[in-house]
Amino acid sequence: MILRIFHFFKILMLIVLVVSIVGFAFLMNSCTPEVCTTWSRFCVATLVGAPSPNEINECPSEVHICPGETAVLYWNVSSDVTSIKITSEFGTTYGPFTATSGSQYVSPLVTTRYTLRAEGQCKTENIVTVHVVAGGETQTLLAKGSPETGVWVVKVSPITTSTSIIVNLIKTLPCADGSFWNKWSLKKTDLDSHVTFLDVTDVNSSANDIPLVGSWEFTPKDASYQKETACFLVTIKCTEVQPTSTPSPFPTYSPPPPTHQ
Repeated sequence: MILRIFHFFKILMLIVLVVSIVGFAFLMNSCTPEVCTTWSRFCVATLVGAPSPNEINECPSEVHICPGETAVLYWNVSSDVTSIKITSEFGTTYGPFTATSGSQYVSPLVTTRYTLRAEGQCKTENIVTVHVVAGGETQTLLAKGSPETGVWVVKVSPITTSTSIIVNLIKTLPCADGSFWNKWSLKKTDLDSHVTFLDVTDVNSSANDIPLVGSWEFTPKDASYQKETACFLVTIKCTEVQPTSTPSPFPTYSPPPPTHQ
């Protein structure tokens, strides 16, 4: 009798174990999260460099403008998104928007971060920064080249940098990888093709208030420079800028609904 009870309990425990394993496997399978397909792109550009809302090729995450100027925040999101909001780090809110492509003009008085939050099948978040130049800030120019060409070049785009920002001081400095040379000749070409020639050393010297935007070509002097990068520190400020009037926003765009045959 005791032996039968023992075998009964063994069989019962085996059944409980099998049911538990099957139930756990079913629970794990049913709890597997769905793959989210919601996506968003959030970009920023100067007013001069902003693209049309349906031709977003470049997507900068930061720009530099002068006080009184306007920057353009623009986005593209997946078709499942039903609500888009943009919030500045100081609490100003724009939206909600429902168009899958659109833009918002901003004219911050100081450097400001903006966050886009899109809600669709799931939620996404993107951040861009509008830097407002007060004067006296420094920027590092990372020029790239090779000993074969003998020229190290960096181009500053009007898409991300106001044409009103000028350079009053420049010097060379070591790059993060340690590459450095202290004597350079500079050929600076502006957007209007005006060319300025300067000597650049490791001591701050006048840059004659040349525009930051444009092409910077550096040639090493008195040596054969063997590195692929060269770094230069520029001190920037703004020319006198009149506040820009707020233009009409880009027309927002939503794709047409599918047609049914």
